[in-house]
Amino acid sequence: MNTQKQIFLIVVLFFMFVGACGAYAAIDLPVRATDQKKWHDSESIERGALLFANNCRTCHGNMGQGGVGLPLNIDTYKNQDPLVLKNNIAKLERTLQCGRAGTLMQPWLNTNGGALNERQLEHLVNLITAPGTEDSADLSDATGGLGTVTNKGWKEAEEFAHVLNAETSVVVGGETLDTIAKDHRIGVQDVLDLNPQWQENEVIKTGSNVKLPPTKNSPNGRSYHVTGGNETLGKIVDAQHVGAIMLAELNNIEYSYNADTNTLTLLENGSPISGLFPGQEIQLPEGAQYIVKSGDTVKSIADQHGLTENQVRSGANANVIKTNPDGSIIAENTLTLPANTKVKVQPGDTLATIARAHGIEVTDLVSANTGLTAETPVGAGQELNLPANPKYVVQKNDTLESIAARHTGVTAADLARQNNIDPNATLRPEVILQLPKVNAYSVKGDSLDDVAKTFSNVTAQTLGQANGIAADAVVRIGQNLKLPDDAWGTAPSDARNPGTACVQFAVPESTFSELPGVGTPAATATPPANVSQTVRIEAGPNDWVVVADGQKSEPNKGVVAVRTGTTIEFHSNTGLHTITVGGTKAGPDINTGDTEQVPFGTAGQFAITCDYHPAMHATVFVQQ
Repeated sequence: MNTQKQIFLIVVLFFMFVGACGAYAAIDLPVRATDQKKWHDSESIERGALLFANNCRTCHGNMGQGGVGLPLNIDTYKNQDPLVLKNNIAKLERTLQCGRAGTLMQPWLNTNGGALNERQLEHLVNLITAPGTEDSADLSDATGGLGTVTNKGWKEAEEFAHVLNAETSVVVGGETLDTIAKDHRIGVQDVLDLNPQWQENEVIKTGSNVKLPPTKNSPNGRSYHVTGGNETLGKIVDAQHVGAIMLAELNNIEYSYNADTNTLTLLENGSPISGLFPGQEIQLPEGAQYIVKSGDTVKSIADQHGLTENQVRSGANANVIKTNPDGSIIAENTLTLPANTKVKVQPGDTLATIARAHGIEVTDLVSANTGLTAETPVGAGQELNLPANPKYVVQKNDTLESIAARHTGVTAADLARQNNIDPNATLRPEVILQLPKVNAYSVKGDSLDDVAKTFSNVTAQTLGQANGIAADAVVRIGQNLKLPDDAWGTAPSDARNPGTACVQFAVPESTFSELPGVGTPAATATPPANVSQTVRIEAGPNDWVVVADGQKSEPNKGVVAVRTGTTIEFHSNTGLHTITVGGTKAGPDINTGDTEQVPFGTAGQFAITCDYHPAMHATVFVQQ
């Protein structure tokens, strides 16, 4: 073949190649682009389903059926009309980024304080707005009757939720022998008596040996070799289960102790058990004390220990127990200072630290010192007046001498006399009560109902069913339980969104309280002319509808009059709601399908609201 023919053949083949590429591009690329978009959308929806299961189902349900949060698996959001879809996407994006002011819906965008980035929010929006692809009668029940059309993404969200439920560790909470011993300082004095060369909070030199009390397994006592650099007798007592073992032996509780691993295990007939039973009564040894906790009252302490209130108040406790206005015991150990006492500023002190050490506000300190302002710097050695009835909050390692040295004209003897305490007493920040012999200490622990309340869409009954036990069964503390498959994860926080994440969408509180369904409708409603005989109030996703003698009101505009003594039936068609009557919650929450009877025995005007959904509103006038 000559050169001219070769060139011609090459040119022809080149054009054939170019034409084939063009034809391929014209035919295949549009198909491939469509497939690529479908794959991308499918992947985004699946990621949205996983994000939803991890973050959103607590409020909105495993399949978006709605609970504390509004329903999301609804036909409204699946509408693929371009204009409707565009508006839905914009609404959902703004809600996820900013939350909803006045509700439990917090902002989710990370730049607004949330946990998700913009890409992750896009996946969630794609899940919610994906078109319906499957019809099933079962799905109508799963979504609270919101519609029978759903999509693959919501079913994936439910599958992810079931996996998370199976992997969630549900543990019955409560006290252990170790925590009871620590709260009652059991074993501390025994170890101090065996080791008189050290004080309770004195750091013990590395390499020292500490004697521990004898036990049934170690009749001659144990010896603990100090290896750490910050160990004290108090810490060793807790870490080595000294008090817990004493309690076990006093109460004939079977146990095993492995000295090599420092592991204490409770047993029953030789087999390990998770812990004590809530409500189980045990003895405490002679000399047991009690460290007061915030919220404790004399009555609660007495009831817990099987004592009378007089027994708790007796003896030295009479000078120790000081109460707040609500009757609870002040849990910080405070000393009364002599009148007109001045405080000496120590190196590093500020007005804030001085005020905190004396249980007052900086403004109180400023008011007691002429010329002093909150911004005034103070220097070591300076003396400041304290307000009337001065007190001092005991700090760690304080002594009567060190406290006296921080104040002008006060001696350790003055402090002891003023507070009616032993001049040689060891001071502690905690308030410690001396207890008589306790024979019936009631162990604190969770019931199934307590455990259920920490999760969404879980009751004691469903939790019991999932674990093959009765709803009122008493379960050992530390016992692991299985979550029901239809649980929605942990219970949501009750913190409300202040509306500050996105200022452009927020309104002042005064304006918010005037919005329909929030504040004023109850105050401005007019009682109807007729008194209704039969009233039922139905809850939708975000509304109350009043059905009075068979007549339905418009959502969130219902007003009805009844006679005193009338019982109104509340029913949730969709979602989880509180029945809040005049600002007070009446009865338990109602979930989809639940009904609750609420009597109205007092004349007056009552706003019916829902703590979870502020827009929900109805008004009931109760007449004589």
